[in-house]
Amino acid sequence: MYKYVAKYFLLERVYRFCNFFANKALLIGLFGFFIMSYICLIILPSDSVQSEVYRILFVHVPSAIMSELIYLFLAVNGFIYLVWRTKISAIFLNSAISIGLIFTALVLITGSIWGKPTWGTYWVWDARITSTFILLIQYVCLLALKTSFTTRQIADQIISILSIIGAINIPIIKFSVNWWNTLHQGPSITTSGSSIDGEMLYALPLMLIAFMFISLSIFLRNIQFEILLRAPSKKEIWRDHG
Repeated sequence: MYKYVAKYFLLERVYRFCNFFANKALLIGLFGFFIMSYICLIILPSDSVQSEVYRILFVHVPSAIMSELIYLFLAVNGFIYLVWRTKISAIFLNSAISIGLIFTALVLITGSIWGKPTWGTYWVWDARITSTFILLIQYVCLLALKTSFTTRQIADQIISILSIIGAINIPIIKFSVNWWNTLHQGPSITTSGSSIDGEMLYALPLMLIAFMFISLSIFLRNIQFEILLRAPSKKEIWRDHG
């Protein structure tokens, strides 16, 4: 596997790939975000129970999905790095941390805004909110650890180990509303159906896709930054492709 990665994921090729697709992904993501924002805020009708405040779910839910998926991505790349010592896995891991942090913070902020009119308070220490807050702390710690060691190799090893261990929090977040008596509502979309009206349901995956493209653009630029940090002797070569 290492030979395959070394052959097809040479850092200069990765840098060029990121440089080619980053702006394109950003344009697609921003276009989708603004279109879906218009649909969610203007076109979709108000909810019969929550009135206009329900519209925040079109940011809250995709952000929650992204925050969890990105952490799983960290854990997978951390495992690959520890087992096969592939440099690109460490680069991917480090490049995704800040994006996961942003989405987790967005989950908590939008959840608090949504909670005030629906629960009567901005914050309660229920299982779902507490476990998500712990996820935010995990992201902050990983981001801080990036520059807390004398060598990048040690930092990569520590971050990889903690990413794998911390992944246990993802199923806790996911199933907390089922395992404990919590103020947070249960899942709106299950295998048996959805409690969200079909007229509104289609907007959620489309907004999620828009967030994914925006995240991909940031991720690709972060990869370029990480590559330049790890191979300073090649800065002049790759700058020509910028």
